[in-house]
Amino acid sequence: MLTPSTLIDIASNLRVLAKYVETTAIDSIHNVSVPFSEIRSGYPVESLATLKDWASSKARYIYQFSVEGDVFEGLHSAFNEAKASRKNDRAYCRLNPASPMLYVGSSSALDSRIKQHLGFGNKGTYAMQLCHWLPELEGTLRIQAWRFSQEIDGAVVQAIEDGLWASNRPMFGRQGAR
Repeated sequence: MLTPSTLIDIASNLRVLAKYVETTAIDSIHNVSVPFSEIRSGYPVESLATLKDWASSKARYIYQFSVEGDVFEGLHSAFNEAKASRKNDRAYCRLNPASPMLYVGSSSALDSRIKQHLGFGNKGTYAMQLCHWLPELEGTLRIQAWRFSQEIDGAVVQAIEDGLWASNRPMFGRQGAR
């Protein structure tokens, strides 16, 4: 039952969570850029090699995909068409208003999750599925990732991801735990 006492307890728990977020250490940061042409040609093994090596340790990761310039408008239109037609029978994530920030997420298996978003994973996994709809635009996909200790509580990582999502309003996906 929801009572004033329950609301006080919830607020107290949120304050404790906020303290953990404030004191959480980022172990490492990694950035990689991948030209759109490489994604259209197949999985970009060479461009993602440093990210794969960096993400090989047991840890928790928060990541984001973004693009520079005004190509995001064309990406929004292309994704909208692909999702509406269920192109290649893929499970497409939610579409939000157009933005140069494409996606914000977290995973303990970063390499696998990146593959899913690029469209080289299981077709039933909700992701951007980028290679299945990426239009013939010139551009570069930027992937930025932060590594956290495996010991960090999942609720803390989720709170950080949600905060990053709220401040960046990505074009794809949704805020909150899946």
